[in-house]
Amino acid sequence: MSTNSIKVWAMAALLMAASNIAHAGEILVDRGAYRLSAEQSGAGPVTVVFESGFGQAKDTWKDVIAALGPDYRSISYSRAGLGNSGSDGKPKDIDAHLVDLGAVISDLAGGQKVVLVGHSYGGLLATEFARRHPQQLQALVLVDPATLGQRHAFKQADAARVLADDAALLGMLPPPMAADYRALITQLDAPGARTPSAMPDLPVALLTATQVAAEPFVFEETAAGKALWKAQHAALFSAFDRGFQRYFVSGHNIHRENPAAVADAIRDIAGRR
Repeated sequence: MSTNSIKVWAMAALLMAASNIAHAGEILVDRGAYRLSAEQSGAGPVTVVFESGFGQAKDTWKDVIAALGPDYRSISYSRAGLGNSGSDGKPKDIDAHLVDLGAVISDLAGGQKVVLVGHSYGGLLATEFARRHPQQLQALVLVDPATLGQRHAFKQADAARVLADDAALLGMLPPPMAADYRALITQLDAPGARTPSAMPDLPVALLTATQVAAEPFVFEETAAGKALWKAQHAALFSAFDRGFQRYFVSGHNIHRENPAAVADAIRDIAGRR
């Protein structure tokens, strides 16, 4: 999760709170106490599952899915409490979100290995899912992902700024999302949290945004923050034996600013074995 998109999350949260009407083609994944809203489109031998950034629902991927085209089977979903997805009212941490992601893949991919695509916090979830369940994946695409070790690195550089960014975000988020954010930072602040030093033998495409904001809103948008962000990505990429890393002079939301580039990365990594 990157606080680069604080403004986007806050506005999205207000829109999502009013989004209760089912969409055409919606599929509901039963989680017992709640149901997750998913959609699928296209057909073909490769199934791609999309995991969104913090506070972003499944529609954030629509331009990438359109650029990918109908020859790929694309599955997107909204995490609990976002978009049309329900919730049991309990804060969700990384582990809880991974269980839900596993249910989506199990229910909708039909036992087929998938290309898992994750942005920001969704990239962290995708990385952790790959580490725990590599047998379910064909490849991994990480779009400007968060890492387990980023908060330790950022707080070492400027703890006061990181805590101020936390306070700003918590002041903008609705209570359920704020609860999820508190659960997340508790995990990332834990002494053992670190970027994995080894990953399973899966091909990975890692896309990194390099743009430094003219007027930084949060630490990650500063030159110092961006340098640490790139270092975290370099460490993460070094844990894989196969794949590629690409850099983009863009903001954090590469999938919105350049959806064709994300679609190209999916095609390129899906063709590797």
